[in-house]
Amino acid sequence: MPVYKYVGRDVLNRRRRGSVEAENPELAKEILFARGVVVVEKLSEDKSILSQNISLSFLERVTIKDLLIFTRQLHAMIHAGIPLVQALRIIKEQLPNRRLRQIVEEIASFIEEGGKFSTAISRYRDIFGDLYISMVRAAEEAGTLEETLKRLADYLEKVEKLRGKVKSALFYPVFVFIVAMLIVTGILVFVIPTFEQLYADMGGELPALTQMVIKVSNWVRDYAGWIVLFIVVFIIGFVQLRRLEKFRYLTDLLLLKLPIFGELVLKSSIASFARTLASMIASGINILNALSISAETANNEVIRKAIEDVRSQVEKGVSLSQALAKHSIFPPMLVNMVAIGEQAGNLDEMLSKVADFYEEEVDRTVDGLTSLIEPLMIVFIGSIIGVIIVALYLPIFNIASLIK
Repeated sequence: MPVYKYVGRDVLNRRRRGSVEAENPELAKEILFARGVVVVEKLSEDKSILSQNISLSFLERVTIKDLLIFTRQLHAMIHAGIPLVQALRIIKEQLPNRRLRQIVEEIASFIEEGGKFSTAISRYRDIFGDLYISMVRAAEEAGTLEETLKRLADYLEKVEKLRGKVKSALFYPVFVFIVAMLIVTGILVFVIPTFEQLYADMGGELPALTQMVIKVSNWVRDYAGWIVLFIVVFIIGFVQLRRLEKFRYLTDLLLLKLPIFGELVLKSSIASFARTLASMIASGINILNALSISAETANNEVIRKAIEDVRSQVEKGVSLSQALAKHSIFPPMLVNMVAIGEQAGNLDEMLSKVADFYEEEVDRTVDGLTSLIEPLMIVFIGSIIGVIIVALYLPIFNIASLIK
């Protein structure tokens, strides 16, 4: 965080100079004013090495799990009657993530100087997100911070569990495939050349399968550098293209159309949408803001676009259930449960039930995928290695015709 040099006067009109740590000059002036110092000259950033706190905490990424631990502990402290600033300082010492520890200390200092909790965390929007900030702000206005923190902790716990299951289902086969390809590449690069030399010394014509495997081995060795370069360029290019909205929409649409995996992504996205919307409505956030935040937190561009359209329809006076029904991507169960919730006045409860249902569906889909993928990957890897082994040892069975 930057350090600013200041020159000012205190309440007794005495000249004061020194330095203060803050995110920007405006915040530095606010901190100094809270300390009874009025800045009389322009602030200048202190670039000296001694003024900088050398730390690698900025390299640490704050995960949902880290945020969950913080929220769960803060709820427990508030429930026990501990003042907010004191609770933050106690929690800070227990957090494993160094970056989050630093952020919590800055939040505590900001509140100690008269700021609001919601304002403090809004300075770290990339960490807490719009949903967290909006729910805390609504809780401060309603005086229900303790209840909201519990709701946020429960929400984060379910989101973390859901994402973990989806990631394991999607990345497990990819990981196994990459490992298999590395093993096969190792055999092609290091093992096959030995056999090639052995058979070359014997002379004679090799079986067609063996010749094919040797040609593949030679090709991989000759173009290994180009293959690696192509993979790196492809990954970088794909990541860059994903920043484009149209390309992101296209790839997300293709993902949803994949057999089995597309269904898994859709169910998890619907569960996440329903859970997010339910949490915000229960916290007193109006439906339009709740839909806006739900759209921003959607991990799929197709679903995000659909939610944005639903919001625009609701803003025009269309009911939420009718707006959802216009998009085939939202399942009939979600539409019907929302309609019931609107009529009964318990929309948040209905959405929570929808989220529970689709989270259970994700669990069942993941279990089914795991039991299906494991034997398929074993057969796939075994077939490749089996073909290579047969190709290498096939000439041995006909060794008499090879030796001249």
